[in-house]
Formats: sequence, structure tokens, C-alpha cells
Amino acid sequence: MVRTTSTPLYLGDDLRARAEDAARSAGASLSAWVREAIVERLDRQAVIADGLAAAREWEAEHGPLSQSTLDEAQRELEDVGILPRRTA
Repeated sequence: MVRTTSTPLYLGDDLRARAEDAARSAGASLSAWVREAIVERLDRQAVIADGLAAAREWEAEHGPLSQSTLDEAQRELEDVGILPRRTA
């Protein structure tokens, strides 16, 4: 069994209302919805960190990645929601 602890979160009224609406729409409690959001964010950060480490390793062996390769990787990460879309 996973031990849980209470952690106060200080949210503005608008953010709390939006989160409560999102949780309700998902059929979840606010606590469950926030936990899931935190897990998703941590997983996304882990994917980014792993990708950056792999890119550094590749570059150490083969030299710098081309700008076109970096741009393509950016687009792919945006397409799958790992990174937010860049604005022009």
C-alpha cells in the first residue's frame, strides 16, 4: 500500500476552480486529478532528460546534430505533446 501525506497547495481561486472543473469532468477527485497531473509532468520531464542525455551521447560520438535534425525532433516532440508548440 502506498503511503500518502497531505500537502497544502496554494492556488488562486481561478486556478482552483479550473482544476476542480477538470477533475469533475474526468470523474476524479481533485486530489486524484492533481496526482495524475504531477505524474504526467514528471514522466514528461523524464522523457526529455533521457532524450537530451541520448543526444549528448550521440553527439560525443558523432559530432553535433544538424539544425534540420534538431528542428525535426522539436516538431515530433510537439506533435506528441512532450513539448509545447513554439509560436512564430
